[in-house]
Amino acid sequence: MKLSGEGVLVRIFVGESDRWHGKPLYQAIVLRAREDGIAGATVVRGIEGFGATSHLRTRGCWSCRATCRS
Repeated sequence: MKLSGEGVLVRIFVGESDRWHGKPLYQAIVLRAREDGIAGATVVRGIEGFGATSHLRTRGCWSCRATCRS
């Protein structure tokens, strides 16, 4: 299906532990977007980043990945 007209990119940031009615919040958002006929949705897991406080948040072993391989 080819879409016509202008589109809007919406980014929603949620935590992995955020839940809505017993299911992960990201899953609830994707399902609702699909029900509402939104053209597409993608969930991306962040590896590393920082917010307004500039506090660096990392998950796993990103900075030492060469030493973490088995």
